[in-house]
Amino acid sequence: MRFVAVGELTPGMRIGRKIIDKRRTPMIEKGIVLNQKMIDHLVKNGYLGAYIVDRFSDEIEIQETVKEKTIESGIDAVSEANVGSIIEVASDLVKDISSLKRISVDMFDLRSFDDYTYHHSVNVAVYAVSVATKMGLPEEQIQEVAVAALCHDLGKSKIDTNILNKRASLTDEEFEIIKKHPRYGYDMLYDNFMVSSPVRQAVMCHHENENGSGYPNGMAGDEIPLYAKIIHAVDVYDALTSRRPYKGPYSPVDALEYMTCGIDILFDAKVVAAMKEVIPAYPPGMDVTLSNGEKAVVIAHTSQALRPKIKLYSDGLEIDLCEEKAFANIFIVDSGFYKDQEGGEDGKVEKLNDDRGKEREALKTILVVDDNKTSLLQTKAALGNKYNIVGLDNGLACLNYFKVKGAPDLLIMDIDMPILNGMETVEKLREKNYDKLNVIFLTALASKEIVARCRRARAKDYILKPANPIYLKERVELAFDKTLNRE
Repeated sequence: MRFVAVGELTPGMRIGRKIIDKRRTPMIEKGIVLNQKMIDHLVKNGYLGAYIVDRFSDEIEIQETVKEKTIESGIDAVSEANVGSIIEVASDLVKDISSLKRISVDMFDLRSFDDYTYHHSVNVAVYAVSVATKMGLPEEQIQEVAVAALCHDLGKSKIDTNILNKRASLTDEEFEIIKKHPRYGYDMLYDNFMVSSPVRQAVMCHHENENGSGYPNGMAGDEIPLYAKIIHAVDVYDALTSRRPYKGPYSPVDALEYMTCGIDILFDAKVVAAMKEVIPAYPPGMDVTLSNGEKAVVIAHTSQALRPKIKLYSDGLEIDLCEEKAFANIFIVDSGFYKDQEGGEDGKVEKLNDDRGKEREALKTILVVDDNKTSLLQTKAALGNKYNIVGLDNGLACLNYFKVKGAPDLLIMDIDMPILNGMETVEKLREKNYDKLNVIFLTALASKEIVARCRRARAKDYILKPANPIYLKERVELAFDKTLNRE
């Protein structure tokens, strides 16, 4: 069995795993041969793709981490906000995952746009239980993690869906509304005797960041409950790997790279380490492209997450990238599943979003201030041609730019610079009434004191050098759009 992206599905392919519709009933049963009408329906409703069976992939086994019945029951329980049913589902999740010899969340999510909120909560619970188990938490605590994960977005029922699913950038006022959903969820659970205090606290704190830049309370480090740290990380991972009306999906490997770059800034290091052990970078059934140009499908895990066992499309040869000496210098460069696909209403949502995004971003100016020329060039290269990027090499030149040109849409500022360092520059700009200035500090300096000073300077973000291009691009987009913060 292998996963085929919706844009690559063709009539005559046979379904390997049933596809559930927004009513949580089988839409296309296992074994059904696809026709064009079925494919068009999957495209229109935003499905990422489907598992198919053929002779080439019949030996590939996809581990079912959680029973389909448990997932369906979880979607129903969350959609009805039925806490009693949620607790029962949480127990079933823990039983399903604890029965596995090796925890590995292999399955691609086949949800559509329509039931995203409810299916997302179940996905987060599956990931959270897997991570909590890998971290060695007692069964009672794992059960509480499961309940909290299933409940983490209940407060979104109080938020206007037009804001939740808005395709354009959120306004500051709309984002302030979004930021209320953890408190709403906490309040919904407050008087329920079946819900423990740690569960309620996890729901309240699941958007808190390690460096204190999260919401609703700006908690940092050890102030954040462990359950919330786990849910926060897997919540972002599932958001990254999901298609939404306002964003395309990341591949698992890129999403895990993003998580790694966010350690001690957004995410807890131990939580991310556990995630990388239970979530494969290249799940079995995924099509990949090798650095030598060969196409292959992943057939099994190995001891190295980035070097799985594969099967070449050219000749059917099975290769263990960890062991095969002839492939020692060959690596995976792409997973075709995540190339831009048209999806959503009338199959045009992503194209419309991209067009709108280009129109908006073409007008945005990013001022990058960094005395290291290499770092400055790397930042420009990472952001590409989506923005008007201006580079300066010192704080005084930055102040002069503001005096002549006014404020850019975003200021990316190094800290350790001669004459006038980045922190002092931003503080002087704040004194000049640039209260709404959008600032990201990009620096090699890492300490609690620096982070605290960044917070006092009201920076949008704090990123450590050298910044991974994927992570940097996403944080810049978030500074404008706040997309992931909706999740």
